[in-house]
Parts: sequence; C-alpha cells; structure tokens
Amino acid sequence: MRSRETGKHTVRMRAVFLRVDRFVQSLREKSMGSGFAAGLTVLVFAAIVVSSEVLSRFREADEESQRRAATLAFASEVRARADRELNSVLYLASGVVGYLVVRHEHLDQTEILRILQEVHNFGRHIRNFSIAVGYRISYIYPVAGNEQALGRDYRDIPAQWPAVKAAVESHRGVLTGPVDLVQGGTALIYRIPIYVGDRYWGLLATVIDMPSFEEAAFKGLDTERFDFAIRSEEPVGPGGGLLFGRSALFSDPLALRLSADVPNGKWVYAVRASDRRNASVAWGIRVAGLVLAILAAIGVHTVLRQRSELARQAGFDSLTELPNRRLFDDRLDQAIRRRARNEVGQIAAIFLDLDGFKTINDVYGHKFGDAVLRTVAARVRDEVRIGDTVARWAGDEFAIVIEDAGEPLVAHLIERLRERIGEPFDVEGVGLAVTASIGAAFYPEEAATAGRLLELADQRMFEDKGQVRAG
Repeated sequence: MRSRETGKHTVRMRAVFLRVDRFVQSLREKSMGSGFAAGLTVLVFAAIVVSSEVLSRFREADEESQRRAATLAFASEVRARADRELNSVLYLASGVVGYLVVRHEHLDQTEILRILQEVHNFGRHIRNFSIAVGYRISYIYPVAGNEQALGRDYRDIPAQWPAVKAAVESHRGVLTGPVDLVQGGTALIYRIPIYVGDRYWGLLATVIDMPSFEEAAFKGLDTERFDFAIRSEEPVGPGGGLLFGRSALFSDPLALRLSADVPNGKWVYAVRASDRRNASVAWGIRVAGLVLAILAAIGVHTVLRQRSELARQAGFDSLTELPNRRLFDDRLDQAIRRRARNEVGQIAAIFLDLDGFKTINDVYGHKFGDAVLRTVAARVRDEVRIGDTVARWAGDEFAIVIEDAGEPLVAHLIERLRERIGEPFDVEGVGLAVTASIGAAFYPEEAATAGRLLELADQRMFEDKGQVRAG
C-alpha cells in the first residue's frame, strides 16, 4: 500500500513541476518587470504550500501503513490464541475417542468416569463430557447438574439432533456455538462421532465454557488500541453467530478480517485499530515544512530525473533512441519466460543489417551515416507492433523480437521492412536509398534457447547478405 501511495504522490509532484516550469517559461517570455517578480513570488509560495501538503500526506500514508501492519499483527495474535485454546480441548477429546474405540467391547463405567474426570481436571475450559452409545447418552462427567440428560436419545432432542446428525453423516467432528446452556452460561459444543471400523458406535460431546475460553485466549491483549470481534460462519445446528465482541465490526469498512477453519465451519475475526490520529500533528508538519518541503521536493525531483536519465542511458542507444543490446536481451528473456508459462505461439528473432553501410560512411562521413541510421531506425520501429521490441544491436545492425509470431506474419513483416527501408530519402540534400539483409528464426520450433535463436537468425541474415552479393 505504501508503495502505491508513494507512486501517486510522485506523479502529483511531477505534474506540479511541469506546471511550474511552464509558468516560469511564460513569465520569462513576457518579461513584465514587477509583474514577473509578483508572479514568481506567488509561484514560490504555491510550490512551498504544495510540497508541504505532499510531505504531510506522505506522513499520513506512512501512519496508515503502520496502523494496518499493527492491526494485522494483532488480528493474527488473536487468531493464534483462539486456535491454541480451542485445539487444546479438541486434542483431549480426540484422546477420549481413541480410548473408546479401543475399549468399546469392554466398557467399565467406573473406569470411563475416572478417565473423564482426569481429562476434565487436566483440560482447560471443559464444563462436561457426555458419551452416547448409539444415540443414547450413557455417560456424563461431571454428573452433578446434568442428571436429566442421562439416558436421553439425541433423536428426541430437537435442539441438538441437527448437529449430531451432521457429525455422524460427515464422519467428522462438528463445533457449534455459542449455545445458551439450561444450567446457565454460554458454551461451545464439540461433537465427534465414534466409528469402529466403518460402523457408527457412538458420540462424544465436549462442552467448552465460553467465559473461561475467552479469559484464557484474550487476557492481556491490547484492547485499548484495538477493537475486535469473532463470529462463527455457516454453523451447524441452533448455535453459531457472534462469539465475541460487537457485530457492528463486521460491517465496518475499515475493519480488517481474517478467518480460520474450525471443525465443520469457520471463525471470522474482525479487527479495527482505534482511531487515534492527531490532526494537529498533520497540520504541524504542514506549517513546519513550509521551507524544508520545497527543498526536499526539488531534491526528490532532481534525484528522480537523474535516475530516469541513467536508466534511459543504460537501456537505450543514444543515437537511434532504440533499446540497446542489454535491454534487448532482457526483453527476449522475458518473452521466453512468458512463452514457457503460456505454452502458446512462437517467438521470432529478426536480425537486419544494412547493405553497403561502410561505403556510405567512407564517402559521406560518419555524421551522414548517423543520419541514415536514425532514418532506418524510425522506419523499422514504425513497421512493428507496439508490444514488439526493435533494438540497435551493433553498428548498422538491428534486432527485433516478435511475440505470438507465426511464419506468415513474420514473412509479411520482412517484406514490409524491405520495402520501407528501400524507399529513397534525403540526407543533407543528398538523395539516397539503402537495402537491408534480413534473417529470422523461431523459438521454440527452431531453437530451444535464446542464444541458439539469435545465432540462427544472425546466420540467416548473413546467408541473405550472401545472396544479395551473389545477385
């Protein structure tokens, strides 16, 4: 996000400087004496104000970027804590299921209740366990407060049967909640079916106390700086919905959202940083930067212009303003990479060399030859598509990369190039017509590498030159 904001401000600053340059030039041309001085004063004042505004916006964008990064880190911590507490319970439930699978033919009530007691005492947030053999609740720990549930058939409990049915049919655990409990409080209920081989045997239900879960998961979080909420999406059964916090956060466009998979569903987290932006800071930057901002803007503009010029010089030929060999190699490599991903079409490399160019230099001089190269370069560039690359390879030699190149298209292009280059033109009052030798090769049909492709195109160009000489 920060890079996009920086790009936007850079574009705005370039536009401002363009308008400034034009205005200064206009004032100079008019040479209006005192009017020029007044206009320049206004111009300097406006430039300082604009630069100060840009700097303050940079600051605001940086603060927003930091705020979003901190919000994401906080949301990730909330999700990790909730996952940790939930998984600790689910892990214990899986252990009890393993015991029941092994001992299903030799169940002993005393042993079962003792095991449930140990797991209950060891685990966090567990209010109670219940074990159904078939669909009938046969064991509960602790029994106190849950006596009425013993012996009941899940199929006769409309509030719980949908979740039980979903767990049995999916062969997977189902987490529902929050659920308001008859004995008071809210809880999550994790129901996991027990299969012996492929046969359904029973079901283990673990009731997770929500207040205890929230206390352990969210204690110590920075709730002064962040507001967060959690809800369950696509819940099975009567439970589900808002788990923690304010539901309004989920419709807040400024809130960041994360999600995490839970058994047979998903928990969605919404987090928003408290809006603690100090408007006076931004205005302080604007006021304090009235002088410094203009200097910084000029420095940035100068650096960007120099870097742009260096990049242009590094990648382009100064005489013809075409890409040079280095940039050509890079674009050919990119074209081959795209072809490797898409596996569609061919890439053509074309070499073009002027016939008899040395004689032109010898007879008319290098300055005359440079003018010829510029003319030929412009004509070649006009004949290819916008997305193709024309480069000055060396001396009077040019190279072209054509993507999505069929043989008919390349053959037609070569004919157009011969005709266009061969049209007479005038250089310093001297009429002249030149011809070119041209060779082309295709990737991957004729060459498997960039090096081989260029070698083959160069070879065919020299073969064409030999035919011209022989003719």
